[in-house]
Amino acid sequence: MQEKIQGHGLKESIAMAFNLGVWNKQQKGHTGNVSEAAKELRDTIYWNMFKQYGDAYPSDLLNANVEFFLEIALLGYILPGVCLPDEELKSRLLAHIEARAKGEAPQQLIEQYSTATTFHN
Repeated sequence: MQEKIQGHGLKESIAMAFNLGVWNKQQKGHTGNVSEAAKELRDTIYWNMFKQYGDAYPSDLLNANVEFFLEIALLGYILPGVCLPDEELKSRLLAHIEARAKGEAPQQLIEQYSTATTFHN
């Protein structure tokens, strides 16, 4: 299925998932919560993927792809609530997601972020 998605534009699919999350946040505003958004977004993504790919792939593969795009959509849902809008950040984030999906993440980038991890209370 990954080949099919890449053939139809992995970059576009990633951006669509992210923007779906942003749109959902805009619709819900302060009344929504992440748990409800996750269920709604998952249902929407599953419906769209099932409609496009149907029974052409095993359900576990379909569900794995749904979960991947759900995580991206949740980034789109959560990010506007925790930081200011930044198109450069969004572009870089989506590029990093695409690189990881393609298996292109450079080792030094992984090492850079793994040593800089911090937790905030």
